[in-house]
Amino acid sequence: MAKDRVGIIGPGRMGLAMLKHLKKSGFDVTVYDISDEQLSAAVAAGGVGASSPREVGENSDYIIVGVGFEPEVYACLTGDDGALAGIASGSAVAVCSTASVGGVQDLARICGEKGIGFLDAPIARGRWAADEGTLLALVGGTEDVVERSRPVFETFCSDIEHMGEV
Repeated sequence: MAKDRVGIIGPGRMGLAMLKHLKKSGFDVTVYDISDEQLSAAVAAGGVGASSPREVGENSDYIIVGVGFEPEVYACLTGDDGALAGIASGSAVAVCSTASVGGVQDLARICGEKGIGFLDAPIARGRWAADEGTLLALVGGTEDVVERSRPVFETFCSDIEHMGEV
């Protein structure tokens, strides 16, 4: 079975570590960041740079959103230049950012309407665990999206706990 093409939007401190583990495991990874410095670091680590979140969507089957907070999540996923405008039906999105319950539910609805799987995926244990590949993911989503996510998340998480549906 072919590996998903992974996109990371927001390859900051945690996302950059995730990228390195994904590359070591043989995944193709497209990256985008509003910071030229962070984007350059992600490209140097093996990611393929994109000029917009939409371009990440166009080149990914599975997107990890690692931006800071809910407004940034909406900004990089929705709108004409958002990742959801470029990603194909049947793909999936995992939000590892800080977002409210209502925001997560709304994003899950928006993705569902487009035929895109959605995973609420807060990450725990911090930057050293990210470097070691021993993060904890507390994921919310349908069983099929959780199972689809495992090959991606197991590259940088030692523990994945399914907390139920969104």
